[in-house]
Amino acid sequence: MSVISYTLHKCTKCMHCLRICPTEAITIQNERAIISPKKCINCGQCMDACTNLGLQAKGSTIIDKDNYEKSVLLVPTSIYSDCSSLEEVETLNAALDQLGFDEVLSLGEYEAAVYAATSDYMKHNDSRLLISSFCPVINRLIELKYPMLLSNILPFDYPAEIAARAVRAAADDPNKLGIFLFCECPSKLTLAKYPYGKQSAIDHALSIVDLFPQINHVRNETRKPMVLYEEAIKSVVSGLNMQVNNQMLAVDGLDKIKKVLELAEFGLLKEVKYLSLSACSNGCIGGKFIWGNPFNGKVNMTRLLQEAEPMLKKFKIADLYGEETNSNIESMPNIFAQLAKFKSVNEQLEVLPGFDCGACGFPSCRTMAEEIVDGRKTLHDCKILGKRDDV
Repeated sequence: MSVISYTLHKCTKCMHCLRICPTEAITIQNERAIISPKKCINCGQCMDACTNLGLQAKGSTIIDKDNYEKSVLLVPTSIYSDCSSLEEVETLNAALDQLGFDEVLSLGEYEAAVYAATSDYMKHNDSRLLISSFCPVINRLIELKYPMLLSNILPFDYPAEIAARAVRAAADDPNKLGIFLFCECPSKLTLAKYPYGKQSAIDHALSIVDLFPQINHVRNETRKPMVLYEEAIKSVVSGLNMQVNNQMLAVDGLDKIKKVLELAEFGLLKEVKYLSLSACSNGCIGGKFIWGNPFNGKVNMTRLLQEAEPMLKKFKIADLYGEETNSNIESMPNIFAQLAKFKSVNEQLEVLPGFDCGACGFPSCRTMAEEIVDGRKTLHDCKILGKRDDV
């Protein structure tokens, strides 16, 4: 499911979005960029590539909280990457309190709990490669491109989902409660059931950058006490992650991640027991909706780590598990079906010119070959072959 949409009337056909999309989810049809909801992983790279700012990702709005008797805002630890001290964290925390929600809840203890559970899980499951499951982009990428690795993804749910379930379970009337998630990136917008139709304990997803002007306007010397957890900070910053017998590999950036997953799929990472993968630079602090930049952010978070406390609260391990991460394993085509389709696509690819010119509106000849095999296009739809009489 894609939360990114094309907003311009007419595409200039610069092809930048086609070239950069890691899953070839974008095509150009009728002078508009079309995003395939089945292929899009909501990484947001196309948003950066569009020279006319025609690709955008929008969540809910803050006025949606008025539709509930009680509203709760879930705040990820990554938002504090703009702060260089605990004092700045507490002033930001006070500003968030003025947004008008009945309760503002930090996700820190939930992020820390999943981090701690992950550490324990790895210590007792060293027989196979494990992959972090906390980035929706990575989970979706594996599902689409590396399905053989689906069973390697850790079984824990997203911290925001765990927190939302706990908040809803404690509510007097869950039906009158609206739970809002502050999102660091487009992919996190998919975690809410509204407006994207996803079943979740979260009702609405808000883009942090959309509310930044409002937050900054009320940010002053007022402070609200805040506890930062060491494990929570480590969970949102790539490179601060746990080490398990020096067999943990932290990788950020989709280009590098694709190479690592290709090696993993073929069993060529024998010395690695745990892959911590983040689509954004330096982890969640590099999300496209976070103000500032991930490089200063990493410095700030390293400083804040010195003022953070270890998590003391213990969670029931059953509360941390999620069904969604691996829910699509059984529905995936088996390996023989995949190989058969791969062979058919290659046969069509042999006929196509192989120029990857994009004139047909698809990013590559392989994408066109897939469309032909699926019955949606024919060889005549190729702008080059369509002019030949022998096709």
